[in-house]
Amino acid sequence: MNLKARIIGISVVIFAALVYLFAWSSLFSVKGIEVTGLPRELSTETVISKTDIVLGEKLARIEPRAIEKKLSEMSWVKQASVDRNWINGHVTIALASRVPVGIFQGKALDASGKLFELPGKTPKGLPVVSARSPALGLDAIELFTALPIEIQGQVISINAANESSISSWQNYSGRQIKVVWGSSRQVDLKVTVYRALLALPENKNVKRVDLSAPHAPIVK
Repeated sequence: MNLKARIIGISVVIFAALVYLFAWSSLFSVKGIEVTGLPRELSTETVISKTDIVLGEKLARIEPRAIEKKLSEMSWVKQASVDRNWINGHVTIALASRVPVGIFQGKALDASGKLFELPGKTPKGLPVVSARSPALGLDAIELFTALPIEIQGQVISINAANESSISSWQNYSGRQIKVVWGSSRQVDLKVTVYRALLALPENKNVKRVDLSAPHAPIVK
């Protein structure tokens, strides 16, 4: 047998040994599964069951991209990554959750305009957004997030008929007031006018404040 044939033969044997070692031997099998970035409302077991990974499974048979795609089918998952540690046999699943900025059509809305199902209870303090599209919903959220914290806390719901016609219902001193903000521009000025108007004794019973033109506000 010439040298070239010997080299080929040895290569085939080594390749076969490696295939056996990684695909069939118990040496490289799943010995532990860790999940990070999991919302408090969900258990580790819930996510692991979605992946179909089991202890004792061969690491080589786990396809990270396929599992990442499967995990991303859960609408609240913004990003998923799966890593196999060939030394200790641990599989790490890292999740990044979408962050809700409002509630739109009964679902959570994130800053990118993605609608998703929240795991567990809806967080308190999120405005209920009414709009014809998620994009308009984000216009409303943009205005909401620009408001001072104490005024955000007054907001019950917020509506965007279009990008220049945003309004909200708010709790103020035990009563509900409708505030027409107009667009999300000049928010600081509108807030200053809003506070000044409601501080006036003659406005103690107003039910509507129109700030769409902050230099010429209307109260009713």
